[in-house]
Amino acid sequence: MLKVENIRFGYVPSVDIFRDVTFTIEGGEYIAIGGRNGCGKTTITRLLVGLEKASEGRMYYNGTDITSMPPSKRGQFIGYVFQQPDRQMFRPTVATEVAFGPESLGRSKSEVKQIVDEVLERTGIAHLREAYPPTLRRGENNALLSLLHWQCNLKSLFSMNLQVVKMVRKQKNC
Repeated sequence: MLKVENIRFGYVPSVDIFRDVTFTIEGGEYIAIGGRNGCGKTTITRLLVGLEKASEGRMYYNGTDITSMPPSKRGQFIGYVFQQPDRQMFRPTVATEVAFGPESLGRSKSEVKQIVDEVLERTGIAHLREAYPPTLRRGENNALLSLLHWQCNLKSLFSMNLQVVKMVRKQKNC
């Protein structure tokens, strides 16, 4: 569960974008954040993953205060796909892209290879192992982006009880 309590934030110190924002996202729940351009959709997601810091308020994940936790730690349980996900991928092959997460967490080369092999096989994209990510079709691209957030914990990735919050940001006005 992700709980946000009384968040206050502004890019300029005396001008609040959010004040007293409170909400809860239950485990396994999918949410969508919609609204007009400039209303704060991206800002709230950046606050949740720790890319921005609230001036007031607290955030909790499963009862643990994560308000001061760095993005690198939050990334272990909160997945984030950027507004233009094609720009998020930077490695030369699908396999090396999938390997980035476990490598970043300090997994050994043999563990990384095992994770990559299993993830690609179980998600049905093993045939794309050597493909260049920008050349993937939209559905293949989406499959790759979806699994990039979960591959470091295979038990969570392949169970029906993911303990991860997924956020979808609408790009058009609702």
